[in-house]
Amino acid sequence: MIAITGSGEYLEPIKMVDKELLKKLSTTPYVLTLSTAAGNESVSRLNYWKNLATEHFNSLGVEHKHLQALDRDDLNSKGVLNEMSKANFVYFSGGNPNHLYSSIEGSSFYNSMLEVENRGIIAGCSAGAMIMGEKMIKGPGLRLIKNSIIIPHYGESYYSWVANTVKLLNKGKYKLICLEKNTYFILSKSNIEIIGSQNVHIIYKDSHKTFSDGNQLETSILELDNVR
Repeated sequence: MIAITGSGEYLEPIKMVDKELLKKLSTTPYVLTLSTAAGNESVSRLNYWKNLATEHFNSLGVEHKHLQALDRDDLNSKGVLNEMSKANFVYFSGGNPNHLYSSIEGSSFYNSMLEVENRGIIAGCSAGAMIMGEKMIKGPGLRLIKNSIIIPHYGESYYSWVANTVKLLNKGKYKLICLEKNTYFILSKSNIEIIGSQNVHIIYKDSHKTFSDGNQLETSILELDNVR
């Protein structure tokens, strides 16, 4: 299962949404958080993500470990891969999506992500959400959500402008999944579900569809109506 949101990770307004997300696990939660997208940022910023994630999941009463994995070498270390083999919920927070993508793509860590997706949930916010699409605004994505470009922070002026620009440039090659804060787009093998207090938008050519908490969609909504 893949769960992505636009912004607000680990903050109070998303706590109850994460509680509902954790209920989708079929086994007792073991949560890993990674701030790899911020791997090139300051120590104080990395500690900010670590502390925020730890306080958040402790308040939800689940077993949690934050992995201070800054780059590709860290992600592919024996210790990180061992933790991944035990986890059923892995969360990527925000930062630089291209750094996060290049740290994961084609690695042993990527293969372990696929195993977690099969038995639990891979979640991401902002940069952690952007990498899940087939393509990112700049560069390729991990292709875990096919035919898509993920636009986080939707509704904020800059990212709404980005979405309109990408729509004009991609000419129907991809669907734009535009994520507002505190709201998850959840993709499983059987369907898509929206949970949270805001909206998710799917923009494709001249179509703009808006979905909110409780909406369930067929996975076929990600199919394109043209062959590229």
